[in-house]
Amino acid sequence: MNDGWVAVGPLEQLEDHRAVRVEVEGQPVMLARDGERYFAVASRCTHQGASLQRGPLKFGGLDQVTCPVHGSVFGLTDGRVLRGPAMTPLPAYDVRVTDGRLEVRPRP
Repeated sequence: MNDGWVAVGPLEQLEDHRAVRVEVEGQPVMLARDGERYFAVASRCTHQGASLQRGPLKFGGLDQVTCPVHGSVFGLTDGRVLRGPAMTPLPAYDVRVTDGRLEVRPRP
């Protein structure tokens, strides 16, 4: 039993302070890394669907991603909206590393 965990690729694919887009059960997900901390949220802005993995990341204190189109800011730990115009949070995922592979699962 995998308890909902889905393998999304080798750890090496995720460089420090970078984001990549992966597919998780047909859904686009953005993975980000800050040292040994890993984050996963939906990769589409809830405002107008822009690709968040192209937006700037900020780590330390309040970890966040900024939408490159209209500037909405989302928390990387929980997907909440930190600044609009978006009003709907992003779905967030748990992340773990198992045998050198990244795995994610949707949060309830």
